[in-house]
Amino acid sequence: MGSSPATQSTTDSHRVWLRISAFLSLKSPATRVTYSGIISEWCRFLGTEPGTNASAAKIVAATDLHAIAFRKYLEGMPGERPRFQSSMPRSASKEILISRRDGRGKKKDGLESTQSNATIHKKFAALRRIYRMLVASNVGITENPFEADRVPPPPKDAGRKRPTQMIDFDLVMEIISAPDPATAKGRRDRALLALLFGAGLRRSEVVSLRVGDVRRTSTGTTYLYLRHTKAKRDAEQAVPDWTARFLSDWIKDRQAQNASDGDHLFIGFSGQGGKAPTDRKMSDTGLYLIFKQYCLAAGAGAYVTPHSARATAITKLLSDGVPHRVVQEFSRHASIQMVEWYDKRRFDVEQSPAKGLSYGKRRS
Repeated sequence: MGSSPATQSTTDSHRVWLRISAFLSLKSPATRVTYSGIISEWCRFLGTEPGTNASAAKIVAATDLHAIAFRKYLEGMPGERPRFQSSMPRSASKEILISRRDGRGKKKDGLESTQSNATIHKKFAALRRIYRMLVASNVGITENPFEADRVPPPPKDAGRKRPTQMIDFDLVMEIISAPDPATAKGRRDRALLALLFGAGLRRSEVVSLRVGDVRRTSTGTTYLYLRHTKAKRDAEQAVPDWTARFLSDWIKDRQAQNASDGDHLFIGFSGQGGKAPTDRKMSDTGLYLIFKQYCLAAGAGAYVTPHSARATAITKLLSDGVPHRVVQEFSRHASIQMVEWYDKRRFDVEQSPAKGLSYGKRRS
């Protein structure tokens, strides 16, 4: 006897969630959390709870019309607050958002409190990958409702709420020299800042470093061994001599604290005034707050972040004439287009012909 329709439906549901679980298990912990949240949001939009037979059936039956409706739904959902706030009354702002003279909706310019284009783009990219896997897994889905040619996501680089702000080159060494070198905490902070500006590291890469990851070649070049980077591979990154000196000072502190090569390079401090070293790894948040503290004191602006140091390092190399391809090796970006994006931040303004535009007086 064949299985009943109810039994078959349960089996198909189990296969859908089994495939999704297997797909997520191969992702990094952070990506797994992000993707899990996105698939849960998609299921609830479809009117079901994730992980159930009903949600699996909805996932299988979803079409591009559901994806279009989901995009419209996300465009109206609350998101992170924009960096700059408008003084316009909320009622007037809402009226402009809903209607314009030409009858079309207002394009997002990064001043809305709804979800940004970049956030929606990321969610669509995740669901597109998940559906691509499900189509290939033969669980009853024949078409991907999130294919970009059928349901184009919003442009991820338009209407950014909090674009990375770069730091004036003349301020960099002032920021790095700000920590007190007479204290262990000051030497740690100085090494942190030197790595961010000197090696263009991501925040997660800095806090993940071990003492033994700081190495030297036979000719004396100091370099870092970076483990499982964003590009999903290990990498080696050279650092300038001035960064190497600050790193060396801090490594002497770590060795005096009996740290071995396998211990974390950057640790937290506790106690009165935060002067007592601990054996705990420094957190991403801790690094963020330290960076903000020194940048604010130097007058670098309220909106800089640790990623500003990476953007500043990349742009400085480009402004010094280093070829984009070589800078890509430094930044470890997957494509040269990402390096060009950093290039445009400064060059489009500094080399714009508008700077020389002038008008003479009208002759009588």
